[in-house]
Amino acid sequence: MQIYWFTGRSLNDLCSTTQIALATGLNQRGYPVTFINADSPDSHAAHPWKHQPMSAKAPRGLQSRTLAKKMRSWLLENEIGSDSVALLDWRIAKYLVPLLQQREIKWVIIDRSPPADKGILSLLQWPSWKRSWKYVKTNPSGHGCVVSEEHRNFVHKKTGVSLSSITVLPAGVDLDRFKTNDGFQKLTLVYHGKLDRNRGVLLLPTLLKMAKDTGIDLCLKMIGDGDAFDSLEFMAQQYDDLEIHHSLTQDELAQLLSQCHIGLLPMPESKVWTLASPLKRSEYAASGLAILGIDHSGHRLEDGEVEWMKLLSQEQFLSEGVNWLKMLADDNSKLEQLNLEARRYAEEHMSWSHSIDALENILKSVSR
Repeated sequence: MQIYWFTGRSLNDLCSTTQIALATGLNQRGYPVTFINADSPDSHAAHPWKHQPMSAKAPRGLQSRTLAKKMRSWLLENEIGSDSVALLDWRIAKYLVPLLQQREIKWVIIDRSPPADKGILSLLQWPSWKRSWKYVKTNPSGHGCVVSEEHRNFVHKKTGVSLSSITVLPAGVDLDRFKTNDGFQKLTLVYHGKLDRNRGVLLLPTLLKMAKDTGIDLCLKMIGDGDAFDSLEFMAQQYDDLEIHHSLTQDELAQLLSQCHIGLLPMPESKVWTLASPLKRSEYAASGLAILGIDHSGHRLEDGEVEWMKLLSQEQFLSEGVNWLKMLADDNSKLEQLNLEARRYAEEHMSWSHSIDALENILKSVSR
């Protein structure tokens, strides 16, 4: 079976970890993978799959359409065996599914998130999202993948696609890369990911200040890039023990996380975050970090509450969060216990192998 992954995402994107992990896992299990996207060849040179680069230069809002049309032309010009399976981002599915079905090539929709843009772009994207899932609904062998149980239920409710045609592929973690290590001497909080305002990151310096005002000796490290970076960098000049860093490589990030104590999930309760399966949650746990975050379905673990993860309402996040930090700062043995429990949970539940197993089962099912 050959796997062709048609995607608008770049491997240079912060969100590419999932694609890399799944494709690598499939390749290691003997499935030849070919990526078709707009990356330069150099971006894929170090990976074990084939790559078909395509140009997608277009105004914002038209990139997916431009890329999808070029992918369709590539499909028309190239022979793909009938035993192949195509993985398709929902943004490009409507341009490719009719041709794939005409050529009797099986396909699977990959939905890592419903439309997340604001304003007119979002209004334009929702019909395309629904059409992509309509293909799943109307095709007996149609299947789609989402990132969480909440996301699965959302797709079912909005499109009528049966739950049996939707599989959850949650974000996992590379347990060999993200490990526990000796922590910094000072209690260290960390956030990594996009430093965008809509992720609640501007709340975190206030959490740091309030905690220090109660006498807790701690620091906060924030890693990433985004529209809040300049504001946070300015705050770092006003706040002691606040460090802002640009994005790191995966190995650099893993080394830093291994020395921290508590990971932060400040993303608010909005649709884009409540349907998510945040990769950083898995990376925090694998690094042996306790977690403090906002309480909503996108942050909760599906098998219930765990002591090493403290989720609070938006209204209580600062006040109750400081109280929780104070408790851990005063009881170092308790913090060490939570750190060990987080790593143990990651080893048992968060390996990428779970998602790779699920994806492999889907590929076998649709190719019958």
